[in-house]
Amino acid sequence: MSQKTGKKLKVLSTVVFSVLTALFLVFAVLFFKTNLIYSFIFVALSLVSAIMLIPFVKMANTVTSDTVEMEATGEDQLSLTDMYAPAYIETTVIESANIEKEGEEDDENMETKQMKVSIKRSSPMSEDFTREVGIEKNVRAIADDILGEDEDEGNGEFQSTTMIETPSFNEIPGKGTESKATVAAGGLHTVAVRESGNVLVTGYNNYGQCNVEEWENVIAVAAGSYHTAALFADGTCGAVGYNGNRQCDVQGWSDVCDIATGVAHTVGLCTDGTCVATGDNTYGQCNIEGWSDIVAICAGYNCTAGLRSDGTVIAVGLDIDSSASKWRNIVSITAGRLHLVGLKKNGCCVAMGNNSNGQCDVGRWSGIKAIAAGNYHTVGLSKDGTCIATGYNGYGQCNVHKWTNIRAIAAGRNHTVALNKYGRVLAVGDNSSAQCETKDFDEILVAD
Repeated sequence: MSQKTGKKLKVLSTVVFSVLTALFLVFAVLFFKTNLIYSFIFVALSLVSAIMLIPFVKMANTVTSDTVEMEATGEDQLSLTDMYAPAYIETTVIESANIEKEGEEDDENMETKQMKVSIKRSSPMSEDFTREVGIEKNVRAIADDILGEDEDEGNGEFQSTTMIETPSFNEIPGKGTESKATVAAGGLHTVAVRESGNVLVTGYNNYGQCNVEEWENVIAVAAGSYHTAALFADGTCGAVGYNGNRQCDVQGWSDVCDIATGVAHTVGLCTDGTCVATGDNTYGQCNIEGWSDIVAICAGYNCTAGLRSDGTVIAVGLDIDSSASKWRNIVSITAGRLHLVGLKKNGCCVAMGNNSNGQCDVGRWSGIKAIAAGNYHTVGLSKDGTCIATGYNGYGQCNVHKWTNIRAIAAGRNHTVALNKYGRVLAVGDNSSAQCETKDFDEILVAD
């Protein structure tokens, strides 16, 4: 809410409850001589109205004060675009290089020359990106490959330019550069991409959602309730399974860099930041034609959300309210059955939507680097490789606290899947259709 909204809430609540209080008192006076019982009832109602005014006024004051504080600190005006400049910083340093003489590999026969190294690195203005980059002090090189025309015969120096990517714990997503989902959890099945580009799958297959044997060169997968979608290395897509709402009609898509699935719809993110969608559109979950500057997507039960490059979120579909549009500094999003979760740049999380099972209770999480949402539960992957979960746990889908060395997570209807750094897939939760039988999954692609 904005400061203006807070003031409106205060005025409206004051007027409404004041009028009700006065009205009830009038009725109490009118019935005082004819019916004392009715008179006492209206007196009680007037007291209730007066008391109800207090929490609404406090809420309005809180909203107004919080908004003023955010505006004073500039928190609400921060954007990822402002924080992360696209320019490069170039630094020239003088380093000693040991040059192997032709035909001699012994360290004692190396010639030492001064080398000018131009270091180019991205220059985003963030604490996570301002750590110093270490430069190798002892550069071994073959003279014929490095010196060439750049050798300065007069002073024995030569030049070389090296591109160095600045390390970061909180990478800002860019178009087509995010890590792709190599594990996915659907309604009753689990899918994983192997290093070879083939796909492994286990679970319910009555609609052919597990018929992925012929897929090759797959780089990402997504799993809906009864269908499975894949993104191929050439930017095209494929899908198998139930197609009653045309959720598998993705064969004509191209230049796609990410893919997501809901219950009965499929969404693709294109390299130019636009999106495509097909499938059930009962709640407008496929109305994303006008979206642009999108860097990540997610699809829930009957909703679709997109993350813009400035860290804001746009969403359409069932039970999507305006609160998600107020989120700032978001780097990742995920959608469950009726809730939406966002991961902020600082490793904290926000959530909106149905919270009947505590699936939105993520406000105290910190140090998170990835998130996943199932039907009624939410899972977080910490930077140290451990996991945390909240929400419905009737099938044990939240029992993830013992997992370590985890690199990726996914959440299905009532089960949770994780990929560790060794390329193995772990799973807990509902196993009624063998969707958690992943012990034979091996050589799974671990995305960077």
